[in-house]
Amino acid sequence: MLIKALADHGTQRTDLPAPYYRNRHVRWAIDLDQDGCPRGNRLIDLSSTDARAGQLMATPYVQRSGTGPLPFLLTDTLQYVLAMPKDDTGKRIREAEQRNGHFAELVYRWADEEPLATPVVHFLQSGACLRMQIPEDAKPTDVIAIRTDHGWLHDLPSAVDVWGRVVRERKSSGGDQGICLSCAQMGPLLDTIPEPVKSGAIPAANGRARDAQLVSINKSAQGRGGLTQLVNTPICDSCGSMAMAALNALLADPHHHYRGSDSVLTWWLRRPAPISLLGAVRDARPQDVRPIIDQVRLAPAQRAPWLDGNAFYAITLSTNQSRVVVRDWIDVPLIDMCRNIDAWFTDHLMTDLRSAGPQSVPLWLMVLALGRHNKKEYVRGTNPDSAERDLLAAALRNRRLPPYLLAHVIQRIRADGQVDLPRAALLRLLLIRADPAMKEILMESLNLDSNDPAYLCGRAFAVLEDIQRTALENINTTIGDKFFAAAMGRPLAVLTMLRKNSIGHLRRLRGTKRAAGKALDNRLDEIFGRFTADLPAVLDLQGQGRFAIGYHQQRAHDREAARSAARGRGAGPEPA
Repeated sequence: MLIKALADHGTQRTDLPAPYYRNRHVRWAIDLDQDGCPRGNRLIDLSSTDARAGQLMATPYVQRSGTGPLPFLLTDTLQYVLAMPKDDTGKRIREAEQRNGHFAELVYRWADEEPLATPVVHFLQSGACLRMQIPEDAKPTDVIAIRTDHGWLHDLPSAVDVWGRVVRERKSSGGDQGICLSCAQMGPLLDTIPEPVKSGAIPAANGRARDAQLVSINKSAQGRGGLTQLVNTPICDSCGSMAMAALNALLADPHHHYRGSDSVLTWWLRRPAPISLLGAVRDARPQDVRPIIDQVRLAPAQRAPWLDGNAFYAITLSTNQSRVVVRDWIDVPLIDMCRNIDAWFTDHLMTDLRSAGPQSVPLWLMVLALGRHNKKEYVRGTNPDSAERDLLAAALRNRRLPPYLLAHVIQRIRADGQVDLPRAALLRLLLIRADPAMKEILMESLNLDSNDPAYLCGRAFAVLEDIQRTALENINTTIGDKFFAAAMGRPLAVLTMLRKNSIGHLRRLRGTKRAAGKALDNRLDEIFGRFTADLPAVLDLQGQGRFAIGYHQQRAHDREAARSAARGRGAGPEPA
């Protein structure tokens, strides 16, 4: 269960704020002396060039709702602490005064239990809070905190205790007791989850991020049996606060979340382990990938102790207004997740034009390769919004990818003619996951034994293009520029025409580059000799994918052969 996994993770962390506290940027401070007088009768600006929003600190926080939102203890906005109105209208002035009064009442409640509260009580009762000089650049929504000679008042243990009780009173089900669905213990149950997911932690489709509730059932039509809030999801105070604190901490940790264009995935382990699963998929760095694959391929008795009984958790979230949408939830043994990561790299490894041996591709680069290519680079923001989420889900769940991705990448290749490492790797992944039998045809590098017609057509086009390049110097437009898209869809007509035209290029090579011409002629004859029937007249999407991979792998094979020959002659490597 999600709440239980998050709450258990929270108990292992030492960096979480106190219950119902949140790390927020505090822009202003009031420094009170022992008599409750603000030093200098002015606000202290906590912003700096490195932190323009102010100083980050854990302060009391809970989601506010309704027409008369209640205050936070000791640290709130200028509207609550200093009665600063949103504008000069009478309505806004009365509203600010009312909220300042509620703020003072909450402070007085805490002061009954805290001897060190005397300065702030004097500050409020004397009306000094209404006479403070407020800077011109201050806004009613700016957060302000109060400190005395004993430090920040909201950090005192009594403030943490009182604020916790206040939140429980606001959010509990009228003191109802029950068995928590998470910890299975009897205790006071929450009416709503007090802590929302922090604004901006989840990408918003319209760019307008706001606090969002993980569980929000405020209308009878939304709840089972017409019941609202957490009646059908009994959660105790401890589990609710701990789970949300852990979730917000994970979403703020760059090592534990992967942020896409319309969603965010955050992950954690039951117990810490010296591996970076999401980092491996995202960046494909050998130092991240190798330790994971090594554990999978070891005998069970030889595996690292941190794998025993460990589990991997991941949740993919997006938002709908102020509600969280759970798009995916993963709860699997860690060794199974390591196997899924191993399969991800095994299924997309691909030879490259510029590097020796099969290469793995970062997920972010695969996503970029689904976008438009302008002959120099991929254009960011032109890939499908859901592509990143779908690719990541396929990596973590070891499942096939949505069919639209194959159609999309084929369309991009036909439009711009770009077939490179990330697109070839993505095509191999798409085709193998859709049909595992493709592993026999689509290998990591050139498959010289394959008789698959579509694959052979791609290889033949690469050789025909190489013949043209070798025969003609300073060529402006290659057959790839003119005919690649047509050859992918209608190989019979295009390859027949191009093979006929290559006769003149091969004749020219016999007089200028005899050895190269002979090798290319033999290579072309060998490929065409592998067709057991006529060339296919048309290719479907899967066939066009195999065509592109055959084309890419033949080019990569020829480049590597040229580099090896150059090294054998003592020359530098051939430019890619």
